[in-house]
Amino acid sequence: MRLVFKIVPVLAALGCLVGTGCRSPDVNPRTPRAKTGYVDFYMEPNQQLWWQVKHGTGPSGDMQTVFSEYDPLPGNILRLAAPPGTNRFEVWFYNQYTTGPKTVLVQVENGRITPVCVTLKASGSTEVNTTTYKYRATVRATRAVPVTVTSQQQTFEIDLAATTPRDYQPKERMPYFSPPAK
Repeated sequence: MRLVFKIVPVLAALGCLVGTGCRSPDVNPRTPRAKTGYVDFYMEPNQQLWWQVKHGTGPSGDMQTVFSEYDPLPGNILRLAAPPGTNRFEVWFYNQYTTGPKTVLVQVENGRITPVCVTLKASGSTEVNTTTYKYRATVRATRAVPVTVTSQQQTFEIDLAATTPRDYQPKERMPYFSPPAK
């Protein structure tokens, strides 16, 4: 009985860690936090992409994943908090064929927002093999048989354009905001 009381808090803490994953909160406070700047990654129009963003301080520091989500954003802006100064970000998408992740240097100012426009430019196509499994009954058992389909998919190059920092406002009041798709 005593062992159960020791294991339950450990399992609860582990569940919290696993449940949060690599997602850093997409922040949108009413007022900016002290000693913090913000970066708005936005797309016009919203393309329902699954984002991965890495962050590094300085031009050659290690990159750490600060946002990773296998669902589209609930709008067209991904806002991340960052320390004031020059910050390096790497953007990539899970559900779009691209030529690879793209890196951008962003000047972040205390209590302000630096917009970064994200666009996808067509850059060719690639051959994609998709394998599915069909189940077929045999005399002894049911077997999974692989079926591979080859198709052409368009590839894109990610373009990131950081602009000058502007005064802080909630996402909904930014000029590049568009509401979530319904």
